[in-house]
Amino acid sequence: MAFEKGLQKIYAALCLIVPLFIWPKGGNADHFYLPKLILLVLFCIILMVYLIFHRNEVKAFKVMDTITMTSLAFLMFLSISLLFALDLKESLFGRIYRYEGYLTIVLYLFLFWGSRFLRDDRCLLRCLLIGVVIQAIYGIAQSHGFDPILRDDVRIGWQSAFGTLGNPNFYGSFMVMALPLSIWFLFKQDTSHGVVLYALVFYALLASMTRGAWLGASVGLLVSLVLVRKSPSYLSKVSLIFIISLSLLVQYNQSHHNQVVTQALSIPKEAVEVFVQAETAPQAGSYRIFIWIHVLELIQERPLTGYGFDYLPKLFFEHYQADMHSVMGRLMTIDKAHNEYLNIAVSAGIPSLIAYLMLLFVILKQSFANSRNVLIAVIMAYLVQAFFNISVVSVAFVFWILLGRLVPYARKSIFEAY
Repeated sequence: MAFEKGLQKIYAALCLIVPLFIWPKGGNADHFYLPKLILLVLFCIILMVYLIFHRNEVKAFKVMDTITMTSLAFLMFLSISLLFALDLKESLFGRIYRYEGYLTIVLYLFLFWGSRFLRDDRCLLRCLLIGVVIQAIYGIAQSHGFDPILRDDVRIGWQSAFGTLGNPNFYGSFMVMALPLSIWFLFKQDTSHGVVLYALVFYALLASMTRGAWLGASVGLLVSLVLVRKSPSYLSKVSLIFIISLSLLVQYNQSHHNQVVTQALSIPKEAVEVFVQAETAPQAGSYRIFIWIHVLELIQERPLTGYGFDYLPKLFFEHYQADMHSVMGRLMTIDKAHNEYLNIAVSAGIPSLIAYLMLLFVILKQSFANSRNVLIAVIMAYLVQAFFNISVVSVAFVFWILLGRLVPYARKSIFEAY
């Protein structure tokens, strides 16, 4: 169908180009986020024009289903919360170097709705995986001290991989989604190329040195292996994955002075500190516990509407300067809650969070009932790492596109169409 082929090309180009797009100028210039947002807006305009031009084909789909209605409820609560934002301009556009305000989230939802028209995602996934290979190679090179692209002042001394995504955490979030796709490629497409792809993604995840990403990737790996359990040569391929993973883990850990093992062992250690409420518990998770405790306090003050998008730094400087000095030893810019779910609640209120969780629940329930699509593993892996990370324009749009692709629109019958 010509309509879907054109749509596939738009989404494939979007998923390939936008994550890789940067504008390196050095100094304090934004190399990563604003350039990607501008390109994302251009792609959304192209998509909107394309859907309007093919509006007759759009009418052949049952667009207003339960998932669409739930996503509209999410948008409605976000819109209502906007009326109570403490800084309307910042809530609309987001703060500098993040640019993830209300309007950016509307873009995500638009891409989500559009991706649900896709019935065949092979072109999209292959282009996405081409970008994954480039990101992996570049990030691995960064972790070994080689970076041919001009860095800004903030990232000059960074050792971890961040690719063209701006931060090791965001790089890890991207690779978390890529890991199940590499397993799908290994089992379902081409074993030899799949092995190389999996090795690159796994090594890139190690190079991110991001514990939240490692936890999400672990879930993605396990769910992926369950989904492909009926594939031919299953045990031999699982054994191959185990050997590759162990070999790369040992190699990277040795070449980076035992950093991986140290980081991995800190996860249960800090979990115990939090559980027993040790004096050092607020420092756990790179101060995430400290941030979450205070974010929960802020949510209690404005549970229905939140404070507005990207307003959290001002709240922490206004209310918690003494606490930051006490726990962190200095003032830090707490730009987000470092937990996507808490961040929605503190930004747009608990009703918005409930609507978002309901949307995820409806999608996962339908996808589990109807298929063993590898995108289930992709989404679940992302949602696990989202508990420790933040949504960002470099990566989040890919999640929303794949989330939509997981539950395509049903076609109308001939009677319904006419």
